[in-house]
Amino acid sequence: MFGPKVGERVIVEVLPSGESYPGEVVFLDHTGVGIAPAMRWVVPPELGTAIRITFVRKDGLYEGHGAVAATLREPEVLVTVQLDGDVSRTQRRDFMRRDASLNADLMVQGHAHHCVTKDVSGGGVSVLFGEIPSLVEGESFEVVLNVPDGREPIRAQCQVKYIREVLRGSRWLVGGQFSTIAEEDRQRLVRFVFRLELAQKRPAGKK
Repeated sequence: MFGPKVGERVIVEVLPSGESYPGEVVFLDHTGVGIAPAMRWVVPPELGTAIRITFVRKDGLYEGHGAVAATLREPEVLVTVQLDGDVSRTQRRDFMRRDASLNADLMVQGHAHHCVTKDVSGGGVSVLFGEIPSLVEGESFEVVLNVPDGREPIRAQCQVKYIREVLRGSRWLVGGQFSTIAEEDRQRLVRFVFRLELAQKRPAGKK
């Protein structure tokens, strides 16, 4: 029911090292799930290597475990993973929030502000101001986020949910919930947050 679909983008994680690579499901058959990831291995993973695949859908984060059943290096690395049992939803997307410092440009009442995010999620962002923000709860503002994925910045409309003074007289935090955002851009943010989560799970010394 929750298994990956052909064309779906996934993250392939090699266990127990924690190395992870983006990929795309290219086939599903009796041999397993065929994934063509952007891997940098000189030698593909050995047969039987434990693998975790994770992917994001509108309602949350899904995860499945298995092992390498076959590999192919030409013309690109193709890994076939035989899953052990069902894929399960591990958490709802709305709860996936991680600290992340992204450059953000806000347009508030016709005035531009260059800020930095404190955290991001698929549902919104919180942004740090170095001066008292000219915003009130419930007000709308436009935000442009520079996500480090090599693509154009994300543009969205937000609604202020809270304003907090976090460093007396010099730093304020504005929490915003997306009111208008392209679904593709929302998924980009969710995947970015997921990559941060993967990085935090990796053993010390792994990159």
